[in-house]
Amino acid sequence: MAPSAVPQADLPAIVLDTNLLVSAALLPDSTSGQALRQAVLGHELAFSDATWDELHEVLHRPRFDRYFPHATQRGNYLHALARAGRWHHVVSTVADCRDPRDNKFLALALDARAAAIVSGDEDLLCLHPWRGIAIVPPAALLGQERNPPGTGG
Repeated sequence: MAPSAVPQADLPAIVLDTNLLVSAALLPDSTSGQALRQAVLGHELAFSDATWDELHEVLHRPRFDRYFPHATQRGNYLHALARAGRWHHVVSTVADCRDPRDNKFLALALDARAAAIVSGDEDLLCLHPWRGIAIVPPAALLGQERNPPGTGG
């Protein structure tokens, strides 16, 4: 799966967590893959240095090598995501998630003024809604569950 859209300034921002982005890379036809394609079409993908660094590190773990048989596939996926996204300088400090590693997604959503965080992680989903930001599973972008603000639902 290679998202190819260039972000539009007038589109609502959305934060996709690392698990969703990794799942979309490994299984493009999965719900996560479909959700990523839907997000690229109707949202600005919001990234921060912290969220991007985590994605890069996870995708380069040796256990995922078999999903990327050609040397350039991983890089192409990351490049396509980077083109479809916008980087945000995060200044907020958040400690609301029971898994402290997920606070970076909350801080990004807050500073990017995101309409939603899309995640399958129960540590994030249990916070829905958080400070006016919807936190929904990937199926929500596909109309299979409640839709977050800014997704047309």
